[in-house]
Amino acid sequence: MIQLLVDGIIFQKDPHGGIARMFQGILPRMCVMEPELRVKLFIDGPLRCELPVHPQIVIQKAPAIKRTLRVRGAWRTLIFPIRRTASRLWNLTRSLWLGRGRGVIWHSTYYTVPDIWDGSQVVTVHDMIHEQFPELFNDRLDEVARRQKQRCVEHADAIICVSDVTRQHVEHRYGKPAGTLYVIPSAYNEEFCILEPGECHLCEAPEQSFLLYVGNRAPYKNFKSLIDVYSRWEARSDIRLVVVGTMWSVEEKLYLNRLGITDRVQLMNHVDDQTLCKLYNRALALVFPSLYEGFGVPLLEAMACGCPVIASHIPTTLEVAGDCPLYFEPSQPNTFLAALDRVRSEGKDPVRSQRGLERVHLFSWDRTARETLEVYHSLPEEYHSPKGKLLKNSDA
Repeated sequence: MIQLLVDGIIFQKDPHGGIARMFQGILPRMCVMEPELRVKLFIDGPLRCELPVHPQIVIQKAPAIKRTLRVRGAWRTLIFPIRRTASRLWNLTRSLWLGRGRGVIWHSTYYTVPDIWDGSQVVTVHDMIHEQFPELFNDRLDEVARRQKQRCVEHADAIICVSDVTRQHVEHRYGKPAGTLYVIPSAYNEEFCILEPGECHLCEAPEQSFLLYVGNRAPYKNFKSLIDVYSRWEARSDIRLVVVGTMWSVEEKLYLNRLGITDRVQLMNHVDDQTLCKLYNRALALVFPSLYEGFGVPLLEAMACGCPVIASHIPTTLEVAGDCPLYFEPSQPNTFLAALDRVRSEGKDPVRSQRGLERVHLFSWDRTARETLEVYHSLPEEYHSPKGKLLKNSDA
């Protein structure tokens, strides 16, 4: 019997993110595949998204004490030493709720480590963005996040990486033995599929042809390059750009206005999966200009819907999407323009779309769940490093 303790911290943090979706997808599937699996999901704060459900999953809730320790504004700086001490005391209290973990596997949803633990530890590394782009993530909390991830990786018996590119970066940065690193790709939800034409009506989306961008617009996502190139594209008068994501910042509004394309770019906020599936089905192409990705779930979602993809030529996208997208070089805007022109002339090329549909069949939550179970089974009953010691928690 495998006893698994999952820290459900991601369900308290991100209502729409891919990490929560992954655990929502794989935990019930692992229970179906392994009837002897027993999962305890630990929650110590208010939830922001739904928890995975299965009879073998038990929810263990602790008092949301740490929430009262969150202080914002000027007071945060003034009483930080007190908050830090209180946080350490809470972590010790939390350890009493968790137990010592003998014979139990700890798998955190987002880079947490129990202070006292006699069992094995597993971590899934979803990307190395903070480490690869420190100049973009350079405030004190970013550094705390980097140290916390490092601490989690260093104490892990097994490290699951969602792509081989991520594995290479983890191995290079942390020097972990190759035998502790496993590549288990992420996947996409099955509701993303090709729809009949009558099922794709969307009153919010433009009736004319449009390009689609999905996700956050952090600098490494290279969204600025997209709108720069789009503003130069002659076909923008006929083909609009639909952006799915958070509301525009003041700086983004000013920049769109300066480029003269405010009326050609439409933002859609709070888009559910059903609506997003329709957008993929109707779009001329998904544009994926990112400079770095840990994986790239929108690539799979788009290809599953028969949507062409225009993507930057980066290692992770090549690993996930193969030769299905139309690629451009991020440092060469003219290749970006050429890709836009080509997708306009090709449309939904049946050969390219078929390759995409065949490619996405390589990825599924069933596969992710099955291979994660194999990692659990590979763990020794007794870990070879000293356990039960109090770990330093300097990043609390």
